[in-house]
Amino acid sequence: MQQRFLLLPLIGALALMMGAFTKDSSEVEKGALIKLQPLVGQWRGVGQLRRGSNRGAWVEKSEWKWRFSDDGAALRFESTQSKYFTSGELKFAAEERQYKLQVTLVEAEEPVLYFGELNESQVLILRAESASSAVPARISIRWVAGGDRLLVLLEKRAAQGDRFFRLAEIGYTRKGSQFGKGTSFVECVVTGGKGTIPVMHEGATYYVCCSGCRDLFDEDPVGVLAEYREKKEREKKQDR
Repeated sequence: MQQRFLLLPLIGALALMMGAFTKDSSEVEKGALIKLQPLVGQWRGVGQLRRGSNRGAWVEKSEWKWRFSDDGAALRFESTQSKYFTSGELKFAAEERQYKLQVTLVEAEEPVLYFGELNESQVLILRAESASSAVPARISIRWVAGGDRLLVLLEKRAAQGDRFFRLAEIGYTRKGSQFGKGTSFVECVVTGGKGTIPVMHEGATYYVCCSGCRDLFDEDPVGVLAEYREKKEREKKQDR
């Protein structure tokens, strides 16, 4: 009996440690995804098999948004009229320190999994874990023009060696973007990105960047606003 009572504090301590570890991991994952905040929004893209040539070109629309659930945060996208991908979900694996993208392809039954990192030039480079010759083996994603332009390069792997060749490139323009005007924007109270969707709480209007953030705000506006205010207070202290 005495041993049983001695074990109770140990079990409690382990539970607290696991809870802290889970929270820390969740913060690391969310922090890594926030670096990709420029992806969030609605895009209109033009795909080209060869740069400067309209032969085989196509037009597609894509939307990226946040998803929050018990298993952590993620960025999801859906594309219409796409030549390659119809949807996907991007996460950050804290233990492997890698981004993980699972996509659904237009002409494949099984999803394809990509892993990669955000390099020093702020280009997200992802490689397929395994893919057929018809599936892009490498994806490079970068944004320019202050986040109003998104460039996605799709490459195939050479038959031998670790070389890659261009398969196609898609240049997206953010919906409603205004190039060269240097406009400031209202922050999303969930991620700090560009707030474009109004939400209400206790008669006050706030803004979020996507429908995923809107859903999270609607579920717990008090918690979201409290976390946002704490973040702004920390930023003020750092600027002093």
